[in-house]
Amino acid sequence: NASRTSLYNIRKGMWDPDLCQLFNVPMAMLADVKDSAGYFGDCPAEIFGQAFPICGVAGDQHAATIGQACFTKGSIKSTYGTGCFMLANTGQECLLSENNLLSTIAYQINGQVTYGLEGSIFISGAVIQWLRDGMGFLSGAAESEVLATSLSNNEGVYMVPALTGLGAPHWSPSARGAIFGLTRDTGPAHFVRAALESVAFQTYDLIQAMRADGIEPKGLRVD
Repeated sequence: NASRTSLYNIRKGMWDPDLCQLFNVPMAMLADVKDSAGYFGDCPAEIFGQAFPICGVAGDQHAATIGQACFTKGSIKSTYGTGCFMLANTGQECLLSENNLLSTIAYQINGQVTYGLEGSIFISGAVIQWLRDGMGFLSGAAESEVLATSLSNNEGVYMVPALTGLGAPHWSPSARGAIFGLTRDTGPAHFVRAALESVAFQTYDLIQAMRADGIEPKGLRVD
């Protein structure tokens, strides 16, 4: 969690005075940083009738990485929600990407830091939400499967789902969404299939970026 604040030096394992000064954050207000599996204190006894110890803290993508048991170098998880977030375990090496991915701490146990390399896609599940609420092509998200599989292929229709710009590895916030390959035969099913395929294509972009950085995926665990 500390590594996500832009105030923590992930190589030295400490709050960074220069970054704190840059963001005008007094270092005195920052919490002590502990292991992901460390003792953080006890919950108030009145909650459960007993003061249970809190011995683990993990948030968001780090929690998903741990939950998917990505404990070996090269193991990768990909989380699909509003966006898509892929994180690869890079072991004790803080890998500096040459392909626009982000270095982070995956977790820290017994004082040993395990690093990760992450790529973030802005729009994945949100594109289905847009088709449902914005375009009215779907009455419910589950209907997307029915429409997409009603076609034997995409018939040349492709979508760039840059509804809020493009994330990794492109990092183009000014990019906008587009549909290509429209004909008079194009219907809602083509839009839906192109939208679902766009998530797969973006995931492929991240995989290729990780390969270019020297990470050969041993498997992709999905949640």
